[in-house]
Amino acid sequence: MRFDNFHTVFMGVLLIFIAFNVVPISADEYPQITDQTCDAINPCSEGSNLGCYSFPGIGRRCSELNPCSYFKCPSDTQCELTASYPAQVTCSKQCEGSDCEKIVSYDVTTGKIEIIEGNRKESKNITIRTTPGNKGILETSDTSTKFTGELFIEEYKLLMKTSIGDKPINILPGDAIKVSGTPNKAEVNEIELKEELQKPIYQIKGSKQTKLLFIIPISMKVETKVDAELGNVISTEKPWWSFLTQ
Repeated sequence: MRFDNFHTVFMGVLLIFIAFNVVPISADEYPQITDQTCDAINPCSEGSNLGCYSFPGIGRRCSELNPCSYFKCPSDTQCELTASYPAQVTCSKQCEGSDCEKIVSYDVTTGKIEIIEGNRKESKNITIRTTPGNKGILETSDTSTKFTGELFIEEYKLLMKTSIGDKPINILPGDAIKVSGTPNKAEVNEIELKEELQKPIYQIKGSKQTKLLFIIPISMKVETKVDAELGNVISTEKPWWSFLTQ
């Protein structure tokens, strides 16, 4: 009996200690977080430039985009955003070395996104492999594309941060190749997704087999730039003598 009484008193003291030493998180600390609650059935108002996020200690609220830019995590952790809807803001221990590689997978058919870290690797229709310096690889089932800049997924949309704001990537690399000057993937030497003219574009470099003067077989270099948002060809560069080819 004495042991039971001691255990009860000890647990009571421990709970009181926790209650007085745990500092609650208040939405009042963040002007970016509104009082409006949200979920999949009650999303934030369209055109309000707010997203639905679930914050630790606060819950689901309509808040300004990119919550990790203003939500404060403890000093030994880093802010991360889960790939779900509503997205959850979490504070995780900072990664070290190869563990810092993060793979974001987005299945365009089902609309599901997964974040893969460490040894857990699973491919979907689109995979973003990020590396330091805002560079990485955008992989699909049939292409592997370098990108420069910051790619991210917001509410099931693939976006790129540009100098004038976030822009959607509506065209996949394979579709960009089809409208380029080298529509055959075997002719493509390099493809890169980057910002140019304040919008995301694909720069596709390739070599096309043609005939000079309609007789001499020759390889001709072709560079095409395709709008990654609209899918139209911005420019096509060929050698000056290309008009002499078939």
